[in-house]
Amino acid sequence: MALTNTSSWIGDGSDQSVLKSSSSEDGVSTISFSSAKKGTPFNIRLDAMNDFVQMKSFFFEIQATNTSDSSLAVGLVSKNGFLPGWKTKGYFYNGNITNGSAGLILGFGSPIKSGDTIGVYLHRESGPCRVIFYHNHRCLGDGFSLAVINDVLYPCLHLSGKATVKFPMPARDNFPTIFQREEVVHDHVNDPYSGKWVIEQALKGPDPHELFLPSNSKFIFTIAKIDKTPSNGNMQQYQLHIKICNSFRTSFRTEGKIDSRDKIEAFGPCMCTLMLPSPECAMIEGFIQSAIKSDNGVCMECFRTITKGEGEKLVLSGPTAEIKCTRYVEVFEPVESIS
Repeated sequence: MALTNTSSWIGDGSDQSVLKSSSSEDGVSTISFSSAKKGTPFNIRLDAMNDFVQMKSFFFEIQATNTSDSSLAVGLVSKNGFLPGWKTKGYFYNGNITNGSAGLILGFGSPIKSGDTIGVYLHRESGPCRVIFYHNHRCLGDGFSLAVINDVLYPCLHLSGKATVKFPMPARDNFPTIFQREEVVHDHVNDPYSGKWVIEQALKGPDPHELFLPSNSKFIFTIAKIDKTPSNGNMQQYQLHIKICNSFRTSFRTEGKIDSRDKIEAFGPCMCTLMLPSPECAMIEGFIQSAIKSDNGVCMECFRTITKGEGEKLVLSGPTAEIKCTRYVEVFEPVESIS
């Protein structure tokens, strides 16, 4: 059952910020707002709707219809925590978990963009007070797990730039049924390689032998397909990032086949940080660098093929190097305090 639309949105009092809100007959509010200048946020929160915010637990969604060149966070705030600009303290998600001024969990999700739907579930039925976030209906899990909070909490938006969003009137009994973080759904046909992969085994030749991987470390590959469509429909381009002690970034393209594996045609320039690696990481860093670093597109030791096998396995192979990876699902511990 939908609640009566008696909602209004109020700003944090920041000078020269703009807030306009209107409601349709179907109970959807359209909110257009902007900060006075980029880099200084403007906060708005729901006002009134006492029957909604007085509920012990509640769920709401924000539909971002236009957030181009802006940074938007969605979350909850108390009346006392609702202050101008960076002074607001609350429970927010903007791709990271933040209290409104500091990043508390980085990489929790992805930045909010036009067309996204963000859900926030305040769950305080028993035990700790949980704030669970949803991005395009995928559960990201608990961003916050706090001691019992008796304050009334209000839906709040935190913006640097300008945006238009829609706020559908929440239903009294329409709560999510999934609370645990869900894996990203991958396009196994058109984009089998994008995502995060953890190295399980590294082999170095020409007489293959296994390199030592420290048991207390995880070495993560991140592969991202470049959206620009190449002129040749059989060619795909990717960006690659790996963090050992140093960070390595490069790009590669696939075109054609070697047996059943996709052929890596060339690697782009390799950029890396210049920190001194720990002794146990120095060997694996040298191995990775030799396998992805090219000289004007020519690389005698570089990976030559890439393939994805059963069970979410990824293999990169070259004349003297091979790594075997599995999909990496990151686990985050929720924030227990915003002070």
